[in-house]
Amino acid sequence: MEYALLYAEGADALPYVAADDNVGEWVDEVVARGVSEFGERLRPEQDATTVRVRGGELLVSDGPFTESKESIGGFDVIDARDLDEAIEIASRHPVASFGRVEVRPFVRWPGAEPGARIVPAGFAEREPAGRRYLLLVIVDPAGERPAGDGDAGDDDPEAWVTEMDGRGVRLFGEVLRGPEDATFVRRRDGEVLVADGPFTEAKEWIAGFDLLEVADLAEAIEVASKHPMARGGTLELRPLWPFDPHEDHVERVEREAAEVAVRLEPRSAEVVGAAAGAGS
Repeated sequence: MEYALLYAEGADALPYVAADDNVGEWVDEVVARGVSEFGERLRPEQDATTVRVRGGELLVSDGPFTESKESIGGFDVIDARDLDEAIEIASRHPVASFGRVEVRPFVRWPGAEPGARIVPAGFAEREPAGRRYLLLVIVDPAGERPAGDGDAGDDDPEAWVTEMDGRGVRLFGEVLRGPEDATFVRRRDGEVLVADGPFTEAKEWIAGFDLLEVADLAEAIEVASKHPMARGGTLELRPLWPFDPHEDHVERVEREAAEVAVRLEPRSAEVVGAAAGAGS
């Protein structure tokens, strides 16, 4: 059964100690066990771009949809035997020792082909051909789509998937089961702590995600704006931040210190303004 592992600091986060980071060993283990499909680190929350469409107007803003401690810092897709194995795998990840790992099962659709995977076989070895963004699909159960905000056909997610697959900009993605099926895993003082259900009282939650490969942020925003959840929900674009899990993490943290607290992505308003100007 496939699960998403979503990494965040959480409300009770401890300081990150680079010298204790053994993520390379964790990666080697999950690959050797044959449970790893794909995973990657994400750029910090200041490089997030949120996308909404309201009343036919495209609204973009810099930053994440939620507060920084709950902002996702990375993800993995794994194929575990069951939830117990998924929890065991999550508990061994170094983030569990100072933050928390959210274990979310993917929706299993009736009629799905046996052996079908979220991540295509061999994808982890494929070299990027463009800029990769994780598109987080955020739902607000209390939210309502404004009347007359688009055609009925705009609500069909399959039409969006078909278009983006045809363009080659959507690499994979799927819907996650609701927050009531989430499991949160932490490791403190050598003890594995497991909690079920929503971690916070936040009304918005991640309903699924897609991995995009596009030319630039402008194309990523255009792709996100066409998603049905842009009208009534929120789309968050997070650029991937690849790194070598086996490198010296003390040296890595020192090298990356200057770029952690600044936005490296273009300002979203400038991107949208430039695109509007080019199309006029």
